[in-house]
This record gives sequence, structure tokens and C-alpha cells, in this order.
Amino acid sequence: MTMFTYFSSIKSGKFQIRSNFWLNRKSCAFLSQSNPLWTVLSKPVGALDKLTWYWVDKNKNLQTHNHFLDTRDKLTDGRFDEMWFPKPHPVTGHYFIDRDEFITHNNFYQCVDDILTRDLITNPFNLFGYTCSLGSEKMMQQMMDQCPEVDPPRHVIDELRKRKSIIAYKEDIEHLAYNFFAGKGMQNDTTDYICEWINSTVKFQKFMPKFLDRYNIEYEMFSLDNGDYASTFELNDVLPRNSSDKCFTVDNPDAMKQVKYYMDKYYTP
Repeated sequence: MTMFTYFSSIKSGKFQIRSNFWLNRKSCAFLSQSNPLWTVLSKPVGALDKLTWYWVDKNKNLQTHNHFLDTRDKLTDGRFDEMWFPKPHPVTGHYFIDRDEFITHNNFYQCVDDILTRDLITNPFNLFGYTCSLGSEKMMQQMMDQCPEVDPPRHVIDELRKRKSIIAYKEDIEHLAYNFFAGKGMQNDTTDYICEWINSTVKFQKFMPKFLDRYNIEYEMFSLDNGDYASTFELNDVLPRNSSDKCFTVDNPDAMKQVKYYMDKYYTP
């Protein structure tokens, strides 16, 4: 059975691919998109999925939490994204990961062999030691300088070479830009700030193949707009491509105007 590693930027189908793997009763690992370092794993146990979280506390000890979840009615429910946690936040009451007590530390890698058993790993850059904001200029500079923030065990890269590596990219840049401008939590950011994030994301998409070449990891490119999920990921059943489109966006009457501004002023193919 083929095991997959999903290399991607932000806003690049991680929820969609995880939902497709849940639909096909396959195991998953999602690693954090920024500091602090943590992961949530899942594997099917009968009709349910066993979810396991790992993180390092401020005493530098690896902590874990387990929970069983019926995922069958949650495949297109944005409330159960990768940030979901079964205990409410002590202040907000929201069921989100509470990262206030997490730290980024090498002791996290005590759980790395559990991560490597999963059929799908998303956000694998943490397994190379790069843990700052996914696809940011800072992250790319650290990668180019080969200066990871933490040091994973040596066998990790060898194990990643045995997996099928997929680099996901967005061909439709206007749609990518729309996903940013209409994204939840983005309405208070300036247009130019969001434009910079979009440009960084486009740049990171082009950088990922160079990064994997450096580690001698073979990869296959996958278009989020036109790629065949069933054949690429060996899936019997596939959700509609647009099934999660509305999970992470809100109505923004200015979005299309902002997209045009980005395409005219910032985007260069």
C-alpha cells in the first residue's frame, strides 16, 4: 500500500485531502503550520477514527491526548478542521487547539515514528526541522540557508524517501487570491498585506520542488484545479472538488475588486 506525503503551501487543499482519506478509511497525520510544533494523527478503528494529539509542554515533556470521533458526517464540516480539539478552550470556549502551553522542542520527535506510520502526512516540513509560518519568506530563507529550528532524527529523511511525495499547487491564481481575500479572519488585514501573503504563497509553490531536489526526494506535481484525486492518491471514493470551498471563506463584497487589484499590481507569471 502506497503511503503519501503532501507538500503544500497554505490554502492548498489540506482539509480536502484529509477528508478524502477519512472517506476511504485511511490514516492521516497533520503537522502544525507554524510554531509551536504539534501534530494530530488519525487512524480508523471500526466505524470511528482514533485521533491522537502530540505536543511538548513548557517543561519540555512530550504530551498526548486521544479521542474517538465519528468522521462520517464531518468530511465537509469546517468546524472539524485540523485545529479542532475535543476540549473547549478555557477562555473562549471554542473547540480549537490551545497552543498557549505548547513549545517547539526536539523532544517532539519522540513521536515521529508514529507519524511515519500514517497513510497521509500533511505539512511535512516540520519533519525536516522547519517550523515557522508555512510558506513565509522567513521559512524559505531558513530552507535556503539550511538552518532548521529543530533537529529531527537522521532516519526521518530516509523514511520520507520511501513514501510517494506530492507537491500540491494552484494553477488558478485568481481563485487562490479570492480564497485569501474571502478567507475567515482576513477581513481586518490590509489589502496590501494580503497581497504580500499571496505572492509569498505563489513563490513557495515554485520553491518546493527545489527543496525536495536538495534532499533527493522524488515527487509528483498535483494541480488543485485539475488533478485527479482518485488516481494520484489511489482512492476508491472522492468528494466533489468544491465540497469544502465554503468551509473557510465568508461573504466579502470587496473580494473580487481586491483580486483584480492583486492581479493588476502584484502578480507576474
